[in-house]
Amino acid sequence: MPLVYRTLVSVPERDGDLPDVTSTVLSRWLSKRGSSGTRVDFTRSGCFDLSNRSRALVVRHDNPEEGLSFLRLTTESDKADGTWRTVATAVADPALSPWGYVWIDMTVDPAASLGSGSDAPRWDVMPPEAARMLLDAVDAHDGDHPLPPTPRIVRGRDDSLVDRLVATIRDPLRRMAVVATGAPRDVTVADWREAMAGALSRCTGMCAGYVLDAAAQERVAPLLPRGLDVPTGGVRTFLPGVDWDDEADAARHPRMSPATLDTARDGARVRNWVGAVLSRRVRDNALDLRLPAPLQAVDALLAEEADDVRRGCRGGAGGTPRVPAARGAAVVHRAAQQSNGAAALAQEREALEQQTQRLREEVTRLSSRISGLTEERDELLAETADLGEELDTARQQLRAARYEVRWLRERAREAGLFRLAAAPAPRDPQRRPPASVHELLERITDDSELPHLYFTIEDQTVYELSDSRKEALWVTRAWEALLALNDYARYQFDNPDRGLGFHSYLRETPDGYQVIPVKRLASQESDYVRNRGKLNDKRLFRVPEEVEPSGRVPMYAHIKLDTEYGICPRLYFFPHLGPGTTNRVYVGYLGRHLPVQQTN
Repeated sequence: MPLVYRTLVSVPERDGDLPDVTSTVLSRWLSKRGSSGTRVDFTRSGCFDLSNRSRALVVRHDNPEEGLSFLRLTTESDKADGTWRTVATAVADPALSPWGYVWIDMTVDPAASLGSGSDAPRWDVMPPEAARMLLDAVDAHDGDHPLPPTPRIVRGRDDSLVDRLVATIRDPLRRMAVVATGAPRDVTVADWREAMAGALSRCTGMCAGYVLDAAAQERVAPLLPRGLDVPTGGVRTFLPGVDWDDEADAARHPRMSPATLDTARDGARVRNWVGAVLSRRVRDNALDLRLPAPLQAVDALLAEEADDVRRGCRGGAGGTPRVPAARGAAVVHRAAQQSNGAAALAQEREALEQQTQRLREEVTRLSSRISGLTEERDELLAETADLGEELDTARQQLRAARYEVRWLRERAREAGLFRLAAAPAPRDPQRRPPASVHELLERITDDSELPHLYFTIEDQTVYELSDSRKEALWVTRAWEALLALNDYARYQFDNPDRGLGFHSYLRETPDGYQVIPVKRLASQESDYVRNRGKLNDKRLFRVPEEVEPSGRVPMYAHIKLDTEYGICPRLYFFPHLGPGTTNRVYVGYLGRHLPVQQTN
């Protein structure tokens, strides 16, 4: 089962009997899932049915003589996408004084139909409500500093809050991330805290959030290493282990710029994708977190006891029998009915009919799934063939380039230019492609890299490509397409007499200019799309009024970033090149496949 969520907090011993406090919180959490939760007994080990598709297992280990008290609750729920398991553990051990510990792990065993390994889905996980309730109930710490359930406000006039924030960032015992943001100038600190509380709801228990006012930002800035800042209207994520002496370490700590965040907010309201982006590195850091060695030993002990309890529940002997918490009354009633043979047979017949119906529905579902997988397989085979052709072309170009280099060096030596022939080539000035949607959006705002392009895309459509196993591929192809469009505009400017269309430019592949495989280009949409008002309107994108007084033009030319069944991202553009034009290419859309005849 892959781990999809983890939080680990330390709690001062003065906070009461930690296992008992934890059991009270977990009991309230289970009660929110139905009345059956109230019947789970946390005073002893045992198994409990919560519903037809969910169950709970309690392990209670108490040793009053040594002052030990361990509690573990494991819940399992069978859902359409797999079996979800949440394990909450509380430990009170004098050997760990002055701290007690609580941690919650959530894992999922994907359904067989979802695939495994590289084909497994990237789960969109929200922290369990139990984590929020525990953080509210106990004095949770990460290392030596508090781990609040929601962001805290840091005001510059309060010396203790400023010092605490800097000390938290520097804490060598810190395991979780620290997410800090400066309130925008047009939003109050209190309102911005509410907005960031919503954005960081995906990170509950995996980070400590802080909202700084302007005075706090001014005071904190000189206390942070060079390259690390808390931007006004932006967000900085401080991962554990900040290196105060290494300036290069700043690149390890993600930063969402004010420009990016500004596109995602309306006043104090921020769009949902902000939380998804911020939670990615926070969650990755939490999932990589290992339990301290003493807790690993406790974890192993409780895992063994849980297995013993589970075996006892299944065998009915040698352990605690299963307690049907939700259906006890129903079992008694059923036992009374079994005295009537005819009623029992009728009930059995009805159950078989229901099972038959469920099996028929399952066959229908699986048949539909097989059909979908067959279509997806055909798409993947076509994509593999295209990639094979691209790879062969790239290899041929590489061989030709290497031969040309050898030939030129030999000619240089024959001409007596021995120093030139032996000189290494200068470093390629072109930067590597971006690795994520966030980095792509940051890079396209830099006018020095793509000076001939003008972007009117909406960030939220691009962020829909995030959190996919193919995000890196789509971003790389989008960047290659943008470089080719930029060089196409440069080529037209350098060769005004040629008048090549983009399709012809890709086929000719001029030396010194970036191109992409011509198969990725679709120069036009179908007649159906162009003549269908609703579909055509989806392809009207913004341009400056100097290009079109109405501020919108139809963009039919687009580049295919993928052909696989599903999102199939597309990049739409509008060349405005030649005499009397702005000599720019306008990029109006980057995101999932727009509606067409088949999907309308």
